[in-house]
Amino acid sequence: MPPPLVDFPASVPQVSARRPLRRVSDRVPRARFISRRQKVPLQDPTSDSPPRPVEKAVILAAGFGDRLRPFTDDHPKCLVPVGGVRILNNTLRHLAAIGIKEVVIVVGHHRAEIEKFGATHLGMNMTYVVSEDFTTTNNIYSLWLARAHLTEDMLLLEADVFFERAVLDRLVTYGSGNLAVVSQHQSWMSGMVVSIDTNDRIQGLFDAAHQGRDFDYAKVFKTANLYLFRGEFLRRYFLPQLEAYIVSGDVNEYYESILQALGHRGKNNLRAVVCDDLKWYEIDDESDRLAAEYLFASQEERYEHICHQHGGYWRFGFVDHAYLYNPYYPPAPVFTHFEQHLRELVLEYPSGQDVMARLIGTLIDQPPSRLVVGNGASELIKIIAGHVAGSLICPVPTFNEYENAARAGEFVAFQLPAPSFELDVDALAEKAKSSGARVAVVVTPNNPTSMAVPRADLLRLAEQLQKFDCMLVVDESFIDFVADPEQASLAGHLGEFQNLAIIKSLSKAFGIGGLRLGYLLTANEAFGESVRKELHIWNVNSFAESFLRLAPRYRRQFKESCARVANDRDKLHDGLAAIEGMTVFRAEANFVMCRLPDSAPSAPEVTKRLFVRHNSYVKHCAGKSMPDADRYLRIASRTTPENIELVTALQQCLET
Repeated sequence: MPPPLVDFPASVPQVSARRPLRRVSDRVPRARFISRRQKVPLQDPTSDSPPRPVEKAVILAAGFGDRLRPFTDDHPKCLVPVGGVRILNNTLRHLAAIGIKEVVIVVGHHRAEIEKFGATHLGMNMTYVVSEDFTTTNNIYSLWLARAHLTEDMLLLEADVFFERAVLDRLVTYGSGNLAVVSQHQSWMSGMVVSIDTNDRIQGLFDAAHQGRDFDYAKVFKTANLYLFRGEFLRRYFLPQLEAYIVSGDVNEYYESILQALGHRGKNNLRAVVCDDLKWYEIDDESDRLAAEYLFASQEERYEHICHQHGGYWRFGFVDHAYLYNPYYPPAPVFTHFEQHLRELVLEYPSGQDVMARLIGTLIDQPPSRLVVGNGASELIKIIAGHVAGSLICPVPTFNEYENAARAGEFVAFQLPAPSFELDVDALAEKAKSSGARVAVVVTPNNPTSMAVPRADLLRLAEQLQKFDCMLVVDESFIDFVADPEQASLAGHLGEFQNLAIIKSLSKAFGIGGLRLGYLLTANEAFGESVRKELHIWNVNSFAESFLRLAPRYRRQFKESCARVANDRDKLHDGLAAIEGMTVFRAEANFVMCRLPDSAPSAPEVTKRLFVRHNSYVKHCAGKSMPDADRYLRIASRTTPENIELVTALQQCLET
C-alpha cells in the first residue's frame, strides 16, 4: 500500500537555489507530496538474482508538441502516426504483450482523445492523471502528479518514443536493478546522454547544457526515455528528490535532473540496457517522424522510398554506390577549420561573385574574369540549358539534367552507338549544324559510361562548331580521375576558341557534395556574362567560400586522393569483369558502367535485390536514353573493401 499523502502550503519558493532556471511559470500549482519514506534496502544492481516481474507502466503524455504542428493543433502528440500506427497505440500494444496489467497515463493537451482508450485496453487497467498546467510545466511536474503510482516496480515511458517490442523484452529481462534503455549516440540524436562503465553501470548523465563544443559524443550513449525503476528506489530516493524539486518551484525541469542529482550522490544505481541492435526513435518533429517511418519500414519499403530521393543518403544507413564523390577528400584539417569557425560560417554573409571567382581562379590557376561560380554545377546547367542556350545538342546517354533543364522542344539528342558508346565528334558537329543548335554539350568522362573523349577530338569539334557560331560546353566534372588530368582538360585551350567553355562540378573530385560548388570557365566574355547575370547575389554559401580559401593549401593531398580513387576504381572494374557474362566498359571516372549478363534479371530488379538483401544501393540506367537501358548498371567506386563487398553481393544477386 502506498504511503499516505499530505498537503503542503500553497506558497512555495519560486526559484531553486541550486542552479538558474528557465521556466514558463514561476508559480507552482497547489499539489500534494509524499512525506513518509519506507526505508527498504536497495538491491545490488549487479546481483545475479532473476529479474522481478513488472506489472505497471507510467506514460507521460501531457505535452503540447508544438514542433509537430499542425497535427498537434487538433490531436495529442502521442497519436501522431508512424507508418500508419499511432505512437501510443504502438506503446500500449507492446506493454500488453509483455504482461503489463496497469497503465497510468498523464494527459493534458487534447486529453479526451487519449482517454478514449477507456478504463481497460488490451486487458490492461487504464488510469488517467490530468495535468491542467501542461503548457507551463515540464515532464517533472507530470511525473509529480502521478506520484501516488511511483511506489512499486514500474516502467516509465515518454509518449513520443516509437519502439519495437524487443526493446521492452530486453528491458524487463535484463536484471533486477534500475534500468535505462540507451543506444550509442548518433549525430541526429539530442537530449540526455550517459556514460557507462564496462559493467553497464551509468557513471554520469549529461543534459544539453553540459554538452559543450568539445563534448566527446563518441564516448556516450543516448537515453531512449524508457526506464525500469524498482519500488524501493522510488520510495527511498526518487520521490523525496522529486518532492524537493517541486517544493523549490522547479516545475519546468526534466525528471532526468533527479537522476543526475542522485547520480552525483551515488544513489541512483542505474544500469544501461544497450539496444544498439534494436529499433527506437524519439519523435519531436516531422523530420523525426519521417526518419522513424524509414527505420520501421521493411527493406522493400525503404527501397521504394530511396528511389524517390535525390540525396541525403547518409541519414539512412545503407552503403551508397550511387552518388559520385571522392571518399578520401577533403583532408581532416578542413573539417577542423569548419568546427572552429562554425559560428561565423553560420551567422555571417558570404562574399559575392567577384570574390568567389578570385578564389576558384587561385585554385585552378585561371583569371577570375573567365569564371562564373555556381551553387553546384547544376545551377549553371539550369541557366545554360534553360535560359542561354536556345537549341542545345548533347550526346546521350549522359547526365540527364542537361535534357531536364532544356526548354521544351529545344533539346537535340545525339545517340551514342551501342555497344561502344564512343563519341564520333565529326558526326556530332554535322548533327549540330543540321539541327541549328546554338550550344553543344559533351560530358567527359561521360556519365554513365565513364569513358573520356580524347582532347584532340574535342579540339577538332570546337573548331568545326566555331564555323557556324555554336558554343561547345565541355563538362569536365570527372576529369581529375583520368590518367593525366592536365593533358585531358581543355582549360589550356580556352584562349584559342571563343566558342569554348568548361563546366565543372567540384562535388565529385573534391568530395564536397553538401557544399554545392561548381564553375563555368570561358574566354568568351559575352557568354560568361549571360550566365553570370542569371545568378542571385549570394548564390554560394559561407562554408563553400571557406573551403575555397583552404583548398589551395592541400593540392598535393587532392592529387593523391584522386589517384587513390582511380586505383580503387580499377580494382572494382576488374572485379566486375570477373563475373561471368558481365560486360564492363572502360572506366576513367570514379564509377564503372556494366551490362548485365543476358541470363540475369533486369538492372532495376538487380538494384532492388542489392538493396533489400545487402543494404547496398547502385544506380540502374533504365532512365537513360540508350538501347536496352534496363540491362545496365552504374556503380560508384568507394573504398576497395566496400567495392569487394559490392562485387560479392552482386554475384549473389545474379545467381538467385
